[in-house]
Amino acid sequence: MPALHGFYRAISSTSYCWTLSQWETLTLHLKALCSSRIIERLNHLLIDIIQKESDDSESLHLVKTFVTRYVAQGRPLSGHFMVCCVLETEWTVLAQVLAAPAIARNPVVEAAAANKAWLSLTRNAIPALDIVSEETKGTLKDTVKYSLQCFTDLLVQIEEMESEPAIDTCTWETMSESLVCLLLVDLLHLNTNCRTTRNLHQCVV
Repeated sequence: MPALHGFYRAISSTSYCWTLSQWETLTLHLKALCSSRIIERLNHLLIDIIQKESDDSESLHLVKTFVTRYVAQGRPLSGHFMVCCVLETEWTVLAQVLAAPAIARNPVVEAAAANKAWLSLTRNAIPALDIVSEETKGTLKDTVKYSLQCFTDLLVQIEEMESEPAIDTCTWETMSESLVCLLLVDLLHLNTNCRTTRNLHQCVV
């Protein structure tokens, strides 16, 4: 989990000229982490570890310290957080497929790559990409479905709640990442007529 979090931070903060095939490969590898079985396992993993280590005070202290550090940064380790990381990783890579960055040796700034790509997409036309692979088209369609399902599931849960969702569910972050991911995939899929994010909503409607 910490390794994936570090990977996500590196992707979102470091500009790179990704290709669509690289995005597809990455997406297919990360897909397994977003299954309901894995999410549930990760949600309970740290609790299970703490319970198993209850007789070992030193190990228990290490686990609690580890968890507390993430919670203090507003990034509690959970299966929900991993979904949020995966979604932002995927759309950051895809955004740079659509808006290839000018590589420069600049200091690494948190989320700089994602922010630069998004800014470019809102201001400039994207290049037309000829997607001939049926497998790639299928991956794009699956990504749309998953992003929309994530948003819908969380929205339904919020509507049923009487208070703000818990921080470890990363609800608001995941909903926003789902919408951005959905937007960029649709932008790529419909780029014949929708050349920037400014007029994408007209094509979707």
